[in-house]
Amino acid sequence: MKTLRTLPDLVTEEVKEAVSDAAFAVFADAVRLMPKPGSGHPYSDGTLLRRFAVKFTQGGLAARVGSWGRGRAAHISLVEFGVHPHDIPMPDGSVRHHPGAPAQPFLMPAYRLNRNKAIAGIRAAVIRAIRRAAAGESATWSPELADAAAEQITDDQIIELIGYPSK
Repeated sequence: MKTLRTLPDLVTEEVKEAVSDAAFAVFADAVRLMPKPGSGHPYSDGTLLRRFAVKFTQGGLAARVGSWGRGRAAHISLVEFGVHPHDIPMPDGSVRHHPGAPAQPFLMPAYRLNRNKAIAGIRAAVIRAIRRAAAGESATWSPELADAAAEQITDDQIIELIGYPSK
C-alpha cells in the first residue's frame, strides 16, 4: 500500500479503477441479496438499504462495503448473522422479550461471489502499475525490481489492499 501511494497517479489509476470495480460488484450483489423492505424479516424496514454504501480509503486504493459512522444502519450485523431470542431490560425495570430474528446473510455471500475475480483484477492492475512505473513513468523502479515485486504479491496482500476479509 505504501509503495502504491508513492507511485504517480497516472500509474495507480488502473489500480484505483480495479478496486472500485471490485467494491461496486460486491455492493451490487449485497444489495440484491439483502432482505427487501416488507420481506417479513424483522429488520427489513429499508434503513439498511438506504444507509448501505461503498467507502473508498487510502486515496482510492482501498474500499469498504457496509454501513458506518453516525448515520449507520446499526442492525447490519443482526440481519447478516441473526439474533437469538433474548430478554431486554427496560429503563422502568420491566423486561421485554425479543423473539429473535433469523440470519439472512447478504454481505459475506456477495463477497464470496466476487472474491476471486476481484483479487485477480486488482492483482493484474497492481502488476501493470508496477511495470508501468518501471518502464519510465516513475524513476524509482527498475524493470527487475518491478518483476520481483509483482511475483511476490500474495492474495492476502491484495485482500488487505481492498479491505476484504481474509476468508
